[in-house]
Amino acid sequence: MQAMGFESFERILGGVCAPEGFLASGVSCGIKGDGLLDLALVYTEKPAAAAGVYTTNSMKAAPVVFSSERLSRGTARAVVVNSGIANSMTGRRGARDAEVMAAAVESALDIPEGQALVASTGRIGEYLPMEKIEKGIQAAVQDLNPGGNTDAVKAIMTTDTYPKELAAEMEIGGRVVRLGAMAKGSGMIHPNMATMIAVITTDIDIDVETMRNWLGRAVEWSFNRISVDGDMSTNDTVFMMANGAAFPGGYEMSGEEADLFFETLCWLTGSLAVALVKDGEGATKLVRVVVNGAIDDAEAVLVARAIGNSNLVKCAFHGGLPAWGRIAAAVGSSGVPVSTENFSVVIGECEVFSHGVILEFDAAEVESAVNRDEVEITVDIGRGGGSAYFMTTDLSPEYVEFNAQDKS
Repeated sequence: MQAMGFESFERILGGVCAPEGFLASGVSCGIKGDGLLDLALVYTEKPAAAAGVYTTNSMKAAPVVFSSERLSRGTARAVVVNSGIANSMTGRRGARDAEVMAAAVESALDIPEGQALVASTGRIGEYLPMEKIEKGIQAAVQDLNPGGNTDAVKAIMTTDTYPKELAAEMEIGGRVVRLGAMAKGSGMIHPNMATMIAVITTDIDIDVETMRNWLGRAVEWSFNRISVDGDMSTNDTVFMMANGAAFPGGYEMSGEEADLFFETLCWLTGSLAVALVKDGEGATKLVRVVVNGAIDDAEAVLVARAIGNSNLVKCAFHGGLPAWGRIAAAVGSSGVPVSTENFSVVIGECEVFSHGVILEFDAAEVESAVNRDEVEITVDIGRGGGSAYFMTTDLSPEYVEFNAQDKS
């Protein structure tokens, strides 16, 4: 946690409701059954600039297509998210259902057409029970409140084992400015992004182009650097809304203030990304992969992803095996031309291979490093000054058992 003051931020409670002027709710509309919360609504009382980042999967779900088109205008007042059914691979009916969800929110909130965004998460290849969802939207609007973030974050969960939300505040322009966020994701996690939905709110005034730039960069350094199983979702969505409520008369941030805000945004997305990986289905370990010595950062990302997505590497870490040879093989499969003469591997604090030579190392120390709850791998490919990191998990029998069942 940072100390409060200029060029610093402090973690606070409140999630998406922490920034001024934001309300939220989470209700049960019957998608999941058993009274489980399955529909969330986030609403800003003031008009807001808005931006989004979406999956690169070509089989995009209906709400992704709908919301990305709608956000081209750069404004929004509300986000509605249902969980349990993804509204993916549902054709024209799915597209119409996404449109109806947005219209129902706009009507219930009495906001202009085009100001509601939609996201869905859950099982692919099922139609939404629209009668239940429309009733749920009515209930969610009635339940909107400044403490509704707790129910909202629970309502977007699918296979998550715990809710994921964060908020922070900082001083900008002599006033307290806040950022809040909620996210869900557990399995089918792989760039870009990770069977995930995230909503970010802030009460500062940001122009749309700046927000799009900052959000895209923050997502690239966080949600796009994680993997659990190498499967890319059809529904990944990150929304951000900025309503300017902290400065009713408007305010233009200085360069230092903009840097502080952006760093806080990156802390928020980065921390949530770690939480998503740690909650990976069947995961018992968080694995951090660091790659140095690439021609540039983009090349380093390719190598890091190859290691992080290797099932052999992931299985080795689940079994507590210091299988650095599997790491080397994954690097060699990345498409980056790496020579063994310029290659080194460090597991934990132990260097095991360097420039074509197998080093003498304490096997017990390496095995101890591999058996930690959080494992770090560092490789240097000796090609330049580029570097990158990537976060993944081990691969356990529980993951296979879990995904062999019909779950949302």
